[in-house]
Amino acid sequence: MQIERMRAIREALATLASSHAIAVQQLELAIELLNQEIGSDEESTTIQTFRMIGSKPNSLVDPHSQSVLWKGRICFLGNNLLFRFFERISRSPNQFISYDVLLDEVWGGQRENSSIRGVAKRLRDRLALGGMAELSCAIDGSNSGFYRLILV
Repeated sequence: MQIERMRAIREALATLASSHAIAVQQLELAIELLNQEIGSDEESTTIQTFRMIGSKPNSLVDPHSQSVLWKGRICFLGNNLLFRFFERISRSPNQFISYDVLLDEVWGGQRENSSIRGVAKRLRDRLALGGMAELSCAIDGSNSGFYRLILV
C-alpha cells in the first residue's frame, strides 16, 4: 500500500509541476501579445529575467520555474540535480565540462562518477518524455570523464 501511495503522490506532484510550467508559458505568451498590442519594441522585463542565468543570457533555462525551454516547449525539472546539471552544461554549449567541475558546481562536492551518469540518463529521459528528444540526444557523454551539450 505504501508504494502505491508514494506513486500517487509523485504523479500528483508531476501533474502540478506540468500545470505550473504550462501556466508560465501562457503568461509569457500573454505578455508578448500585450506588448505587440501596445506597440512595445522591448521584450518584457519578466521574460528577460526568465532568460538570465547570472550575467549570461541562457534562453534554454528558466530559473524561476526550474524548467527547460526548447522550441516552444517547456519541461519542468524542479530544483534538483537534473535542473542544476542541465543549467551547467547549457551555460557552456559545445564545450566539454569535466566530471570534477560538474561535481563541484552541481553537486557541491565529491560523489561517485556514476552519480553524474545517472543524472545525465534521468535528464535525457525526462527531456524525451517532455517532447524534447532532439535536445535529449544533444547531451553528450561520449568523451570519458566529460559531458557537453551539443548545440549547432
